[in-house]
Amino acid sequence: MKLSVVWVGRTKDRRIEALAQETVEKIGRYCRIAIVEVKDSSLAGKGASNRPVEEGARVLKTLRPGERVIALDEGGREMRSVEFAGFLGKAMESTPAGVRIILGGPFGLSEAVLKAAGHRISLSRMTFTHEMARLVALEQIYRAFTILRGEGYHHGSKTTGETV
Repeated sequence: MKLSVVWVGRTKDRRIEALAQETVEKIGRYCRIAIVEVKDSSLAGKGASNRPVEEGARVLKTLRPGERVIALDEGGREMRSVEFAGFLGKAMESTPAGVRIILGGPFGLSEAVLKAAGHRISLSRMTFTHEMARLVALEQIYRAFTILRGEGYHHGSKTTGETV
């Protein structure tokens, strides 16, 4: 099973980077995982509306034939952790080429990336910095694998995903 997580720009906060790396290592117990960083656009001389287009072109170049592409987007479908675990598990099992999860930069994802994605998922109705969103996404991926394996990391209800 192959999983790639693509995000725009480097993680500048060392604390978040350390936690993200630790979580990637935990996910690595369950599948082959790769983090793909694409260069962000410079703020100099560019409006916010142009940045996602330029960054999106770089993201699209990372896509491989046959992959299941999932965009994390505020307008995407909301899922509880248990539901996401089932979704990710089925996606991983049914897609030999692997699953690619995409996170945008501070200005989000381009329409071209959103159209290329077969699925759009929202991490929350709340807004996070793009660096925090990376950490939240990785944690939910790790949580999904532990739910699928029944390892007890997730203490929510097995049917609703709600904490009891």
